[in-house]
Amino acid sequence: RAREKAQQALAGFVEQQIRLEEDMRVDQWGQEQLDAAMALAQEGDSEFAEEQYEAALNLYQSATQHLSDLIDAGNQLFDQHLAQTTRYIDELNIPGATTEIERALAIKANDTQALALKQRVSVLPQIVSLLRTAKNHELGERPQQALAVYQQIEQLDPATRGLAALRQNAARAESKNQVAQHLSRGFAHLNQRRFDAARKAFNAALLLEPDNDIAKGGLAQLAKENDLAVIKQHQQVAERALAAEEWQQAIEAYEAVLKMDNNIQFASNGLSSAKAHLRSSTLLNKIASEPQKLSRQQLYLEAVDILENARTLEHRGPKMRAVIATVDNLIVLYRDPVDVVLVSDNATEIIMSNVGQLGRFERKTLSLRPGQYTIRGSQDGCRDIYLSIEVLPGIRPVDLSCPESL
Repeated sequence: RAREKAQQALAGFVEQQIRLEEDMRVDQWGQEQLDAAMALAQEGDSEFAEEQYEAALNLYQSATQHLSDLIDAGNQLFDQHLAQTTRYIDELNIPGATTEIERALAIKANDTQALALKQRVSVLPQIVSLLRTAKNHELGERPQQALAVYQQIEQLDPATRGLAALRQNAARAESKNQVAQHLSRGFAHLNQRRFDAARKAFNAALLLEPDNDIAKGGLAQLAKENDLAVIKQHQQVAERALAAEEWQQAIEAYEAVLKMDNNIQFASNGLSSAKAHLRSSTLLNKIASEPQKLSRQQLYLEAVDILENARTLEHRGPKMRAVIATVDNLIVLYRDPVDVVLVSDNATEIIMSNVGQLGRFERKTLSLRPGQYTIRGSQDGCRDIYLSIEVLPGIRPVDLSCPESL
């Protein structure tokens, strides 16, 4: 058992030794400590050869602990080199970063983090040169060119310290340049009475800088020189459309005014009026085209309200007056109930729409509102009756007897 324990301890030592020599390249930074551990292991070998297994076990364990401490020291030293490399990269210190990353790789040549830092160090000279170029562009008031250079830097090393702030400052300067260009174009267009182009330029400036007083002043001047004339033109179009009962055209004209300035009162009022005329005209024409629906009490009352509302509208031209008269006649026609005589054979079950179950009878008189009604009759041994009648004053008696035996 003592021999087996000593052999296990030796195996653990060898495993640690291989890790140090192959993975951490200990010969580059900790050869002296490795030699001391190897000396202890060799003493252990001597004791093992003399079959002094307990002494060999102790020596192997001591040697293994030396290697374990050496691994910890190597990891700590490696982390220190990585941290120092990162600091030197942030400080744009090319020699310092190069030295530190080489020391880190001397410990762990294949470490992913170290290789990534090595890549950053390799492009550091380009980064330094590009940062200098971008600064010169900014000093020369060429922020757009500076932004292009910062884009190159980001492609080389997106983790470059302070890059986001530099880009933000350059973008802010570029935005100011664009605002100035938009303002210059806006006033140039205004002087040449190219009003649409001027408005577009001033609005573009405000999109970048919403509180820019110069752009607001330019739009105010533009309104005086152009907008009032355009608004007046739309107003005239709308008024002519109202007179011609072209409600949709009037709506579009008023909406065009409100699109320019949604606070103009005449356009807001006119739009409401035009929409009211369009709605009344549409409803009145629907009533006139489907008068049979007036037989339903609710729709009849709604039609009365629609008619009364239409009579209050301001712009009632010939078309609207004509449809008002038509609906008025229909309202009168459908206002009073009509006596309808139903004749049957006292054996057929009769059901009538909007009325309900009438049962069997030979003759029945109903007082109905004018309109369209559907009647169904059923009797054993006969084909069912399906009949649609139009109830109007003067309607003749309706025969609901069984028409055909089965």
